[in-house]
Amino acid sequence: MKQNMHIVILTAGYGNGHIQVARTLKQSLTLSGACTVRVIDLYREAHPGMNSVSRQLYLYSPWFSAYGLDYYGWSYYATRDLQQTSALAKWGNQLGMKKLVNLLQKQRPDAIISTFPFGGITDQLRKHGIRVPVFTVVTDFSLHNRWLFTRPDRYFVATADLKREMIERGVPAESIVVSGIPVREPFYELTRSMSPQPLRSAGGSRSVLVMMGAHIPLPDIQLITAKLLALPDVQVDIVCGGNDKLRRRLERRFADHERLRLFGYVEAIHDRMRQASCIVTKAGGITLSEAIQIRTPIVVYKPFSGQERENAKYLERKGAAVVASSPRALTEQVHELLDSEVRRARMLQQYDELAAGCATETIVRDVLRLAGRLPALADGH
Repeated sequence: MKQNMHIVILTAGYGNGHIQVARTLKQSLTLSGACTVRVIDLYREAHPGMNSVSRQLYLYSPWFSAYGLDYYGWSYYATRDLQQTSALAKWGNQLGMKKLVNLLQKQRPDAIISTFPFGGITDQLRKHGIRVPVFTVVTDFSLHNRWLFTRPDRYFVATADLKREMIERGVPAESIVVSGIPVREPFYELTRSMSPQPLRSAGGSRSVLVMMGAHIPLPDIQLITAKLLALPDVQVDIVCGGNDKLRRRLERRFADHERLRLFGYVEAIHDRMRQASCIVTKAGGITLSEAIQIRTPIVVYKPFSGQERENAKYLERKGAAVVASSPRALTEQVHELLDSEVRRARMLQQYDELAAGCATETIVRDVLRLAGRLPALADGH
């Protein structure tokens, strides 16, 4: 294998998942000792003004959706089956490409990894005579056609179902690896150290972990909290992240409840997730993968339109998560998960099938193997 390789990871700041996967891969690649790695938020570097506006529109789309203006959901579903030959796709495929080509010609990387569905990367590389292996890490359980507008040397996907869907859309089977979605190393360490997961006791360890999301909190959080605290002998832990205003509001509202614990940002969130009897969360691909990896039952509340809703629907069909659309339904689902060993056992069995191995190790091994045997740039560049 070639030593002292340089690898570029392309990502974008539309939600934390794409960036978190990029950082996870960078850490693992750097620890391999075989390469240096640079993570590039391509849209931010290439189109800073447009990126700032569109990122804010994305981050606050759930808030607007709650008031009937679901522009992100509309755009997601309207373009899910978009063809690369369409005018909209051709325009989108040009975004950031001039900046990317300039960066590649200067940095001469040995491989490119993308954790975001940038369109047309391979077409642009071919056009400029740049030969470098390209890898795409799909960070959701559902498929949007924009992931297919670049045809990399390898796709790394979450499930065999996603691979089959991509094959049906014309992607060669040999270019798709079912790796799972990369999560941070502590989640794999917990899995490696575990014997087969026992069902948690219905006694003193009954606890619910509510994860609020990085930017927009879960809807109806005060009503959810009240209903969960009404369940007998259930500890409720809420991770508010950086939302100090919400944390103070909950502290005032529920000051007399001994079975409620409120947290800000939690560095070792894997410990909290591992100790919980179930988690209540959004349906981001990374959080779902983390819970699956450490076998903590998942309840998704009012998933946002787009990829989060599709992630939730997929896991619900598999029996790997339950989805609630109201505080009452959420409480009922949580109560059943806490009290039904059969329901929990079925869910944990699905996690055993979905968490097939260490996605990060699989991806890093494949990238280093393929990047080490291909020339980075064609003659003349």
